[in-house]
Amino acid sequence: MAVITIVGAGMMGSALAFPARENGNEVRLVGTHLDREIIDGCRQNNRHPKFEKDFPNGVKFYQVYELEEALSGTEVVIGGVSSFGVDWFSDFVLPKIPENTPVLTVTKGLFDTPEGKLLTYPEIWKKKLDELGKKLSLNAIGGPCTSYELVAHDQTEVSFCGDDIKVLEFLRKIMQTDYYHISIT
Repeated sequence: MAVITIVGAGMMGSALAFPARENGNEVRLVGTHLDREIIDGCRQNNRHPKFEKDFPNGVKFYQVYELEEALSGTEVVIGGVSSFGVDWFSDFVLPKIPENTPVLTVTKGLFDTPEGKLLTYPEIWKKKLDELGKKLSLNAIGGPCTSYELVAHDQTEVSFCGDDIKVLEFLRKIMQTDYYHISIT
């Protein structure tokens, strides 16, 4: 179906590899500079150290220095970094993502500007893209879903949010399963 590169091998980024791969997509999981041991363990055991279930067969694991290789030919990038990784993703990953590639972020929260304005992380990334003169479709996942629920295949509901309904429909098509239910807005 699609080539999906997940950047961030924390619990939620890793958990998203389950529905993505189970839908027949090629899935590439890239660790950040903080995830070296996690990626080494995934390569050795085919399992995230916090999960009690192996990854679906075929998930490919990459260290951060292999990011450009993992992005080659990708059709979707999922940002699986925490709030603390938003600036790193903006500075290190966004410039390397191929033009017009949809980006889906799991990072929740808001950034407080010195003027007291609250910005979503996609809004922050949009400013970076404007500086770079680059176009990417920025989208976000919202909803009450934990990494453990995804890995256990518990029934869960999320919303994929963004500016382009056609992109959101594509993202839903490649990610939705019989346990991971997605509405778009």
